[in-house]
Amino acid sequence: MTVAVVLAAGMGTRLMPLTAHRPKALVEVAGRSLLSRLIEACAQAGMTEALIVTGYKREAIDALAEAGAFALPATTIFNDAYDTRGNAWSLYCAKGAVGARDFVKLDGDVLLDSAILTDLLAHPCGNAIVLDDRAALDDEAMKATVTDGQVTAMGKWLSVDDAAGESIGVEKIAAADADALFSAIERVVVERGDAQAYYEDVYHQLVSTGWSLGAIGIGDRRWTEIDDADDLARARSLLNEQLLGGSGR
Repeated sequence: MTVAVVLAAGMGTRLMPLTAHRPKALVEVAGRSLLSRLIEACAQAGMTEALIVTGYKREAIDALAEAGAFALPATTIFNDAYDTRGNAWSLYCAKGAVGARDFVKLDGDVLLDSAILTDLLAHPCGNAIVLDDRAALDDEAMKATVTDGQVTAMGKWLSVDDAAGESIGVEKIAAADADALFSAIERVVVERGDAQAYYEDVYHQLVSTGWSLGAIGIGDRRWTEIDDADDLARARSLLNEQLLGGSGR
């Protein structure tokens, strides 16, 4: 059985004042929080539990999890370095709770069609990322190069011309490969002192040493990341047009 690991530690400064008194993941779109919609999509795809990594204003998410307010049983894990370390460390904080289970890691500020998750879980590779293969890429996009269905490099630094698409912040990791991932994060963040490392930086290092990481495109599925007011308006539009299937409209 596969569990969801949702990274919801962020402050969401670009969404102020909406995030002045709540974490970014609890910002509402059409009456429901990003986190609620995302966990419902995970449930619809067949995941069995949500592990939510919290940080900024964590008490609000803790209370919802304890009250059983999400579509899956939810456990919160506090990242006490949420304001000094990057998202790779948030993922690392879930290590103990994941245990020996397959998991899907999701950024907590993403809305997506649950069919994307269904497709990801059905992908034959034990480890795989989801790419928006239709996106108009720019220098700031988190890009990946892919050869024969396998990721060969990841990073914002990649050439737009070489990239197969933009990472949407959703990946599945097989239980058998989780230790290698968590050990690599520890090396990068703790031993090398790269406190602000992205988890994509770690994926890049792993694939460069032969770690298998598949890739799937989203095709005609819809998704959006919410970083600012423009993104929030786009998310509302997608929901109103019923283009985010399975996201709890």
